[in-house]
Amino acid sequence: MNPPSPPRHLLVVAPQCPDLGPLDGLEEVALSLHTVLTDAATGGCDKSSLLRGADVTQAQVERAVREAAEQAGEAGATLLLAFLGHGTTPGDIPRLSFMAGDSRADAPTTVVDLGRLLADALDTPGVEGVVALVDTCRAGGAVPDLTTQGAGVRQGSTMLSILTAVGVAEDAYGLAFTRGVVQVLREGVAGAGEFLSAGDVRDAVNALAGTGVKLVAQEGDLIGLRPWIARNARHPAHAGALLGPLGEEELRWVLEPLGAAVPTAVPGTAAELQRLRETLTELRRAGTTDAYEVTLALRIVDGLSVALRTTALLLRWPGGPLTSVRLRRAFSAAAGGTVRAPLTEGTDLLRDCVEALRLRVPRAGSSRTAPLAAFVAALATEDHLTASTGEVAAWSTAVGAVVELNDAFAEAAERRAECRLRLVVSLHAAVADDWPEVLLAWLLDGDTPLAHEEFPCDPTQPGVERTLGAVLTWAARRAREAGLRLRNVDIAAPSALLACWRPEEARVGPRLGVQYNVVLRWSDRLCPPAHISWINDYARDRLEAMHKGDTVPLDWLGPEETGHLDDLTTRLESGVYEQAVALAHRPERLGDLLSPLLAYAPIVLWPDGPGELPAASRDSVERLWDQLPAGFSAAYRSAWREAAGGANLANRHADLAQVRSAWLDKQWLDFCDWFETRTGDGENTP
Repeated sequence: MNPPSPPRHLLVVAPQCPDLGPLDGLEEVALSLHTVLTDAATGGCDKSSLLRGADVTQAQVERAVREAAEQAGEAGATLLLAFLGHGTTPGDIPRLSFMAGDSRADAPTTVVDLGRLLADALDTPGVEGVVALVDTCRAGGAVPDLTTQGAGVRQGSTMLSILTAVGVAEDAYGLAFTRGVVQVLREGVAGAGEFLSAGDVRDAVNALAGTGVKLVAQEGDLIGLRPWIARNARHPAHAGALLGPLGEEELRWVLEPLGAAVPTAVPGTAAELQRLRETLTELRRAGTTDAYEVTLALRIVDGLSVALRTTALLLRWPGGPLTSVRLRRAFSAAAGGTVRAPLTEGTDLLRDCVEALRLRVPRAGSSRTAPLAAFVAALATEDHLTASTGEVAAWSTAVGAVVELNDAFAEAAERRAECRLRLVVSLHAAVADDWPEVLLAWLLDGDTPLAHEEFPCDPTQPGVERTLGAVLTWAARRAREAGLRLRNVDIAAPSALLACWRPEEARVGPRLGVQYNVVLRWSDRLCPPAHISWINDYARDRLEAMHKGDTVPLDWLGPEETGHLDDLTTRLESGVYEQAVALAHRPERLGDLLSPLLAYAPIVLWPDGPGELPAASRDSVERLWDQLPAGFSAAYRSAWREAAGGANLANRHADLAQVRSAWLDKQWLDFCDWFETRTGDGENTP
């Protein structure tokens, strides 16, 4: 395995020299080279500069090279330098004079001595290696005197590779060298390694264009990874970003109307897609094919190119390991429940998530890259990466999603802020099936208790719901004092009350669930009776096992499983159901079933109404699993608005509104442990 590659800095210099006449296409070719070398999937340069045009002076070129070398030295980076333009050799001296915008062929003091600049860059402390591309006439004259490097500051210890378009006495034409380099880097080299060295690029460009590209190299003290020019697009490590079934299906569909005007084989790699795009662009320019069909094909090709770039980024993800669980969770967040995550696994899942988000998850009023940006931001947020992290920033620039990515990070930060505060209201003081005479409330900032209070109430449902209003007033005031907003409320109640009570519908002005995400908890976990003292430890094991799987961790139980309580309890005790449990129907005596189910299953779901749970509701539970339990609150709000004659603003949640739940997660278990510790010491206040 290769050691990690150092950072990579790039400087491309392409001045026009009026004294020697303009070079056609110089600016465009320089931009193409800069683009491919800064592409995260190819060149991977994380810091770059581009100087081009007639206003680039001798002083600017010299200063830019020295600054680039100093910055690369400070970062311990490999320095890639490219010089495109006019070059001469004065008299019989085999030393290249690189011509800037203010250079004159008859004034030696106005030209750039590339050999001297490269020697200085090579001798700059901290620079890990220098790779230079020189595309001028007499380019071979840019090679510094390597025999003197041993006397420099670094005593010749730096690695150097210089590729020149021609030798010291030859002319170069049409920037063929740079054009060939760009094509080779985009398409890769069959049979070469994971990274393309200067030698690989020289051989490939010479084979491609019949040119005479020269290479001069100095190994220095070869420690670590030998300097490379680009990742090899044809190597399995990088060619893995191929189209999946969805991408191929879309491409076949959009190319079929164009018939013989386009290749019959479906492109698979980024380079093949680029060639297809060029073909389609020529068709549109020629006007011989239906303009709408060509435009639509170009749109799909561009979308698939973005998908391949995104897949390439994720295959070299700069954060923690990407698992199927993480990918499904990020997909759900990005898709907003409109599309179920693909059913594939591993790398295929990664690719399929990306293609689905780019091709099948539209967002009204936003760009086509917004879902992908949300996907990348969700993964990055988990790994504490930012929009300015090198690889992530390079990706967003390459696919034109800089603003979308910034928006996605801003939305994620807002969600985190809203999830920070949590109000816990417990009815565990209730006896049997009765309502309690006191509500206990805690305001939590993450896992840290901010405040605690007890609220006496009438032991009736109306009494409890009236008191909830007082609890919220108290909690909102304490939240404002902390400079935060409260959006999440946990209601802990005995199983008998969970079976019949909908606390999110409590009128505290508006319904409680209108302003807050309400999650129901089983209050017996706060202070487990002696006969079930094991439930929280058992629950931790179940939760850990659930999070390791790649599928929805849910067992559906029908009437045959719940018809006999004793048999159900035996199966629960025997570990038959190790995941969350959902009832596909509502038993007549739901309250009798909830206690054993809640003791053994971390999460229990059941129909809100009598009879069977509709298939659409079951599908919604599984499709939106990663958004639960907060998704239930969104579903209830949508159902209330629709029932009251308002617009159904979240139709995808309508079926989910027919499901009730008692939820358990690590955060609630941690609170239960804290509560048990405090009350065990005779305390119940923070």
